[in-house]
Amino acid sequence: MNNKRPEFITPDDIKRWDDNIDNDPNLIDDIKNEPIIRELCYAGLYLSEQLDKLECPPEFIFRIQYSAGRASFGHDPWEVHQKFLESYKLNELDFEIDLDNLN
Repeated sequence: MNNKRPEFITPDDIKRWDDNIDNDPNLIDDIKNEPIIRELCYAGLYLSEQLDKLECPPEFIFRIQYSAGRASFGHDPWEVHQKFLESYKLNELDFEIDLDNLN
């Protein structure tokens, strides 16, 4: 597992994401201070921002981000999140119907 952060990620990106992570009340301090979890969070926030730029519906952003996070365990989170982003761009992702939110 390489876990090499892409070169296009800037210090400003990391600062913005650090602020987001540090102020997230749903993340326990012990967990969010683990380096691999932090990197996973960075990759997830990157993915979320990219999907938002592509005007992906918010409910799908969360589902894609969650799925990419789960798929990252034991793998390079940046590589996994990039694959999910590319799959979205190529319309290769399948979404299950959310029966709880049908109108």
